[in-house]
Amino acid sequence: MGELKIACAQLGPIDTNTYILMDDEVKQALVIDPAGSPEELIKFLEDGGYDLDGVLLTHGHHDHIGGLAGLREHYDPWKLRVYAAKPEQEVLMVKDYNLSPMFGEGYTTHANMMINNKQVFEVISEKHECQCLYTPGHTLGSCCYYFAEEGWLFSGDTLFAGSVGRSDFPTGDAQELLKSLNKVVMRLPDSVIVYPGHGPATTIGDERATNPFVERPDEI
Repeated sequence: MGELKIACAQLGPIDTNTYILMDDEVKQALVIDPAGSPEELIKFLEDGGYDLDGVLLTHGHHDHIGGLAGLREHYDPWKLRVYAAKPEQEVLMVKDYNLSPMFGEGYTTHANMMINNKQVFEVISEKHECQCLYTPGHTLGSCCYYFAEEGWLFSGDTLFAGSVGRSDFPTGDAQELLKSLNKVVMRLPDSVIVYPGHGPATTIGDERATNPFVERPDEI
């Protein structure tokens, strides 16, 4: 099995982290949260000789999906696999929920691969396993993608280094967000590297020790 490499670009209206996972053995790549500038993503993939295997969406806000339409237009929109948690389809398909009117003319979109909670699925020529962990709170269908073998978690706007995402947008819920953080994300091993939707990478261990939103045993 080829190893996965990660590249990260800050794209879109508020410099959202867009991640590109690449396997040089099969020359395929996966894009996580295409925030904007699809032409830059396409050029990066083509310059490296990578085919796009699919797109993972941690949630449906505009600043995480702004480049999706351009990728669909360039690659076959009927074949390009776009993954999201099942409950997030409504956010993707309602302009006021995906916040696109805040950045111009609103639009809707959709995912064609709707994933269940804790579902493990194969990506990049079915060589690598990814697990979808439902983490509602930032939006109704926010999720994290866990690559257990690599020890990586792509947390979207659920968990940041030293903080958590907002919960005051449509379908958000502060109590659900804290539950997702403490009952789902914090059950992962300390060594897991967290790649958030904004800001620097961190680890589960660092967040368990320092994040003010994480419950400590003496606080429970």
